[in-house]
Amino acid sequence: MNKIKIDQKQMFSLMFLFVLSAIVTSLTPNAGQDSWISIFIGMLGSLCLYLFIFCQIFNHYPELPLTGILVKVFSKYIGIPLSLVYLCYFVYITAIATRHLADTITTHILSETPIAVVCFLMILLIVYGCYLGFEVLGRTAEILLIWMVIFGLTGNLSVIASGIIKWKNLQPVLENGWLPVLKDAFLVSFSFPMGEIFLFLMFLPYLNRPESARKAGSAALVLSGLSLSWTFMLIITVIGPSGADAADIPLLNMVEKINVGNFIQRMDSIVVGTFVLGFFIKISLYFYAIVLGVTDVFKIKNYRRMIIPAASLVFITTIFIGEYKEEYGRFRQEIFPYIVELPLIIGIPLLLLFLIWVRKRFRKK
Repeated sequence: MNKIKIDQKQMFSLMFLFVLSAIVTSLTPNAGQDSWISIFIGMLGSLCLYLFIFCQIFNHYPELPLTGILVKVFSKYIGIPLSLVYLCYFVYITAIATRHLADTITTHILSETPIAVVCFLMILLIVYGCYLGFEVLGRTAEILLIWMVIFGLTGNLSVIASGIIKWKNLQPVLENGWLPVLKDAFLVSFSFPMGEIFLFLMFLPYLNRPESARKAGSAALVLSGLSLSWTFMLIITVIGPSGADAADIPLLNMVEKINVGNFIQRMDSIVVGTFVLGFFIKISLYFYAIVLGVTDVFKIKNYRRMIIPAASLVFITTIFIGEYKEEYGRFRQEIFPYIVELPLIIGIPLLLLFLIWVRKRFRKK
């Protein structure tokens, strides 16, 4: 994989679609009609994390993925176990995202198809993409980004033309004060979806121009964050805060109300298409991270040897999670961000950056 290089546009496309995949989920359980404010503040927080922590780490070791940096800084006795913890996290998120995508497809498109079959086909497609290489995924993201923009503009114009926007649903602003807004903003910035941008510490070494990492990541976070904030504000104006909280896919509930001249209706397929495009990129990137991480930790020469074992592990985990869907959903929203993602996304990178600075200072002396 050391010879793989992608350009700034491809990295931007991957990052943008990775974050924007959250557009079809429920992000902020506490802020109500102020959820769009939480997303905007969360975008600013994640931007600070990316620029002042993740990019700083990358600048010191621009040729190493996250697993390699952990071993380099903490030594192999601590770095390898930490890398394995991150790999387990990648497997878990890959399985969760795959199951979520399969549930949506079987609910809204292939209602008669067993969910295990949908999961298997999705993983098979991702395996094929991984086998082709990271450059192919980067070029694919460039193409999918165009379609995502087309879907987004079509949906927004249709909502406006339908005359279903009720701006009064946004009032009263900050009804319960800043605390619920900031709480959700904190989760958005360090956890799902924007805090997960730390995953790109596994992929930034494959930029053909390492100095463009700051620009590509910043642009992707700002534009995707503004898109999410605007979309959730639009959702609340159409279906209200209570409707958005009760819906599994608030965006889908919004587009069901579109009716332009009794001609343009039932745009559910656009939402599902957006969902599939975004989650395909997200799942593919997490799966790549698993394969690359295992290859780097165990010094395997050909990364393709680990594709089938990794896919088998993800598939088994996906089916297992489905057996306890409600319990895992509650754990993912209420406990997982604090006991797992906070240490992995903020705690360990901060410690890593601190040790890098200490070593650099001692070397100067």
